[in-house]
Amino acid sequence: MAKFWYLVCMIIFLELSKLAISRPEQVPTPPLPVLPLPTFSQLKWQQRELIMFLHFGVNTFTDSERGTGKENPSIFNPVGLDTKQWVTVAAEAGISLMILTAKHHDGFCLWPSKYTDHSVISSPWRNGHGDVVQEFIDAVKTHGGGGIDAGLYLSPWDRHDKRYGHDLQYNEYYLAQLQELLTTYGSVKEIWFDGFKGKEARNMSYYFSDWFAMVRELQSSINIFSDAGPDVRWVGNEKGSAGNTSWSTINSTLLSIGNPSILE
Repeated sequence: MAKFWYLVCMIIFLELSKLAISRPEQVPTPPLPVLPLPTFSQLKWQQRELIMFLHFGVNTFTDSERGTGKENPSIFNPVGLDTKQWVTVAAEAGISLMILTAKHHDGFCLWPSKYTDHSVISSPWRNGHGDVVQEFIDAVKTHGGGGIDAGLYLSPWDRHDKRYGHDLQYNEYYLAQLQELLTTYGSVKEIWFDGFKGKEARNMSYYFSDWFAMVRELQSSINIFSDAGPDVRWVGNEKGSAGNTSWSTINSTLLSIGNPSILE
């Protein structure tokens, strides 16, 4: 009888040993994510805290916020321009992203665009061979200490170009300039769009979907900024102060680019 119970115990022991060896380790099931989840670029944007916007152009010399598009390029002559100084100050202030207005509503381009002569080409600065965008990008790369990225703003509303008001012609012009900026100057971490135009502006439809598609094709890791995203959006004013409450996520169907009611 003792031998019988010995065998029974051995069998039970062996079976339990099999279960112990083959049974996978039990770990807690991770919770499901609360959608939507931010992309890597969006998450980095949230962590930036401080961003600098550089509104520089012909308005600097006319002391106006919004140009007319009729400014003579000869007024643009920043003989003391030092983009390295911009970046140094930004680094000291803890800025992580600097966004330069490559073209504002006046239509004057701070780079030598192949598609218009209303640019630095026609100014006396650097004898017509200057390129503010290039100097800005170079300064960020070499003097930003690796902690500062560059962004660009290309205004959709152009008060100078005669193609404005003709949907196909102007959208082709805008896409061409967008391609110039995103293929000539290396990595850009943020591109700014908006739909703002004055009440006196000619009727014009912007092909935002085509613009965004080109941006994604040329630089997939960039953040696209506008009134309605698709990646990051403004807080509703140009003071930089968000209202209470301003959620990080929002129903995008409530927003549309250039819609004045967005203020509400």
